[in-house]
Parts: sequence; C-alpha cells; structure tokens
Amino acid sequence: MEVCIINTVRVTLTFPEDFWEEVKRTIPSGERSGVIVEATRREIQRRKQFGSIKRIQALQDRLKGKYGEMPSCVEDIQQMREERDAEVNNLP
Repeated sequence: MEVCIINTVRVTLTFPEDFWEEVKRTIPSGERSGVIVEATRREIQRRKQFGSIKRIQALQDRLKGKYGEMPSCVEDIQQMREERDAEVNNLP
C-alpha cells in the first residue's frame, strides 16, 4: 500500500474576533484547517479565472480596435432559414 505524504506548513491567520467566534461555533475543531484550505483554494481558482477573463477582454478590445466590430448576421441567418424552409416545403 502506497502512502501519500503531503507537506504542510503552519501559518498564523488573523480573523476579526466575532467572525472567529462564529467559525468556532460552526466548524468542528478538527475540520477548521481543511475548510480554510478549501476556501482558499476556491478563491485562488476564482482569481485565476478572473485574470483569464481580463486577458480575454483585453484581447477582444485590441481586435475590435484593429478590425472594428463585425456586423450582425442575424438577418442573414433568418433569410437562409426561410429559403431552406421554402425549398423543403416545395419538394415533391
């Protein structure tokens, strides 16, 4: 059986006193670190995703500045659908 050893470090965190009291009432003693680690992991992921969104928006802005805005194709697609429907309905 293979044993997975995870390296850990101890850190000191500072919480507002009333919030820490709520944490102690809500989260059992042996689970607090795990809950904080998971919340931190989710926040890191959220920030990475937000960074990706900001980079995509910057790229969109550069492309829009370089090439302009594409015209809407909604009307063209609607016309093609109507033509297709007319062809299908006129088949023998």
